[in-house]
Amino acid sequence: MKASQHPPEFPSNEYVRPNLDWECGHLCEGCPCRIGPSPKGKCRATFECTPRLEVKPGEKKGHWTCTRPRSGGGKCENGPLPDGTCCNAIPKCQPRRTLRSIRKRVVMFTVIASFFVLFVGISRNMRDSFINPGPISSVHASATFTKLHTKLSGGDTSNCAACHQGAKQGVDSWHTKAFDASQHGLTPAELIKKGPIETSAMDTNCLSCHAGKNFHQPDMAAQFACYECHKEHQGSGFMAKVDSGYCTSCHGSAELMTASAKIGTKTDPHAFSSIATRGKLKIQSRERPKNGYTEVITAFQTDHPEFQQIREGIRDENSLKFNHSVHLRTGKIPRVLNCNNCHERDGRGEYQRPITYEKHCVECHTLQFDPDTPASKNKPGIYLPHGDPSYVRAYLRSLNIQYEEYAQRHEGITRRNELDDYVREKKVSIEKLYETGENLERAVFFATMKGEIPGGLRAPFAGCATCHDVSEPKSDNATPVIKKVSTIDRWMVLGKFNHDSHQKGLTCLDCHKVMTSELTSDLNLPSIKTCVECHSPKGGIDHRCTRCHTYHNSQPDSLSPKSTEPSIR
Repeated sequence: MKASQHPPEFPSNEYVRPNLDWECGHLCEGCPCRIGPSPKGKCRATFECTPRLEVKPGEKKGHWTCTRPRSGGGKCENGPLPDGTCCNAIPKCQPRRTLRSIRKRVVMFTVIASFFVLFVGISRNMRDSFINPGPISSVHASATFTKLHTKLSGGDTSNCAACHQGAKQGVDSWHTKAFDASQHGLTPAELIKKGPIETSAMDTNCLSCHAGKNFHQPDMAAQFACYECHKEHQGSGFMAKVDSGYCTSCHGSAELMTASAKIGTKTDPHAFSSIATRGKLKIQSRERPKNGYTEVITAFQTDHPEFQQIREGIRDENSLKFNHSVHLRTGKIPRVLNCNNCHERDGRGEYQRPITYEKHCVECHTLQFDPDTPASKNKPGIYLPHGDPSYVRAYLRSLNIQYEEYAQRHEGITRRNELDDYVREKKVSIEKLYETGENLERAVFFATMKGEIPGGLRAPFAGCATCHDVSEPKSDNATPVIKKVSTIDRWMVLGKFNHDSHQKGLTCLDCHKVMTSELTSDLNLPSIKTCVECHSPKGGIDHRCTRCHTYHNSQPDSLSPKSTEPSIR
């Protein structure tokens, strides 16, 4: 006969039910607690048992007895503590979701997402507002931009397609775009990547309108995508201004600047933007720094280097003799001048127009060599021509004709005998002053401001040598040589500047210290300290990099090493 067997006891309090949402965190170690997590996923473990107080007949206090079941190891050797607390505390765990709970959440998310996608796809208004990241700037939303894009794209009138390549493709290309996104823009490594964003197909679309804006300098160690600096979908007005942080992400990095310097040593110097990109401006040639413009700069007001012209002590090589101090100080000249008498700004108020003799100098420096023929309200005097030394010499050697024409036009003399008498009279007065025609020519070319002529002679007027560098003729009976005047149009060509915007509350003398300048070679440019007084957080005026500098450069016209254009970058 088979021995009778007792049915096993069902440990309902220790059974791990598969339909629960949470399981004990110690399950992976093979020793889950008997209680298990709460329905909300909180650990409920405290002690291995709850001791029971047993009071035998005749006893008053009784004693505590361990109640740990056999499945948990049975009664422990030490037993409960005197206060009835179990001596074996269970360490807390981090409950985990069961496989059933995870599956349930995935199914619910998939169902909700499916309904949402269908709802967005069916409702056009909802779809457009959902996929549109925000309004675009006024320039890219204008009718002119749409017309230009339509012309370039061959008929596509969608402004989105002007920038976004995917807007031109249909549903059949979604899987390709998704794969490209997973390989580049949406991978975890790309999302947490720091530094410049590499160029993409969108930059090609930008360049279809913004031609020649595709690079900064050929020694760049990292490339920026257009949309890294130019942020669209920020509002319907003007596009957001470029933040200086994008500039200093490279220029403030010693690592990138060192790499840029190494690249620059291997790059053709003519590949850098040069004077050829500045139109017909006269710019004094300067050597490019040995390592290029690769100093680490984090902010204009802190570590921006001094302007190159001041830092390198560059001098004006113009041959014209000019003294600012004399022309601006009271009592030095008959007429008191100010800066605006000679310096006139261009139509945009940015830079000063060239100074010319005919417009700015002739009123005081009249080149009147004959004191007996002065100018009056009714008629002009007789003056030397200005410009070509050969023309001046020819004028002096034809004084008979010049006096005769002057008498006819301004003195009203027409009869021949009267004209001859007038010319003879003028010639006699000239001979009294200079004795010979040769002396007259030397006086015209070599007389200084005080009328002094080499050789001890004197003249009643200031000659060419007052303002010009005049040297002796190279041969007998030749014209004296006057060194050509070359006035520089721009000194600080690496930064833009607007004089009109600086006229509010400032005068020229606040920045240009010309009251003590006595030499033409003085540049009289303000130092960076003068600019920082206003263009800094303390001064309160805009001090972003783009306030003075532009990122883009045009492609050099020629990369030939034979080019003679000076490098300015």
